[in-house]
Amino acid sequence: MDDTQTAGTAEGPASRSQDEPMGLRRQLGAVRAAVKRLLTAHIDLAKSEFSEIGEEIGKVALLGGIAFGALVMLAFLLPIGGLLFLAEWLLGSIGWGVLLGSLALLDGAIVAVLLALGVPRSGLARDYVIALIAAIVVTALLLLFLTGVRVGVGLGLTVLLIAWPILAGYGVARRGIDTEALKARFYPTQTIETTKETIEWVRERTPLGPKS
Repeated sequence: MDDTQTAGTAEGPASRSQDEPMGLRRQLGAVRAAVKRLLTAHIDLAKSEFSEIGEEIGKVALLGGIAFGALVMLAFLLPIGGLLFLAEWLLGSIGWGVLLGSLALLDGAIVAVLLALGVPRSGLARDYVIALIAAIVVTALLLLFLTGVRVGVGLGLTVLLIAWPILAGYGVARRGIDTEALKARFYPTQTIETTKETIEWVRERTPLGPKS
């Protein structure tokens, strides 16, 4: 046997071992590594997308907040600006708008509190009518003897907005507040009474134990 045959015989098994497929363990390892790389890529992609989405949500929230703030300012600006404009146009001074607007807001707060305490609407309406009559009388007297139209009307409105809460407060102080009615609005009387009746009914029908 020559050297060529010997070399060919020696190289044969090595060549076959390289051409053989990978073992099961190596295949599983390769698959696991591929899956791990795939999952990592998906996670990185999701992180990137969620980061971009978060930035967009932040931008939308900021712009929405700016829009909401602008609408709130508009809601305040329109009535305040309109009141000041009307005061300047009708009464000749923005100061009347500030004074009358402040008194009107104060009256609204007082009336809301009185209604919450259970003061009848009819009483508040009666007090308003009395205050209105007083304001008309004061305005008429001022127009006849003392001031011009704008000042007279402004002072008359001032009297109205001051007299109304004073009359309402006097009425509440004189008549008082029905505390029992106020308590009944926030106390579950019917539920408690029904529960007591149910407990009593169960006691009457439940034996207390063997009789001696």
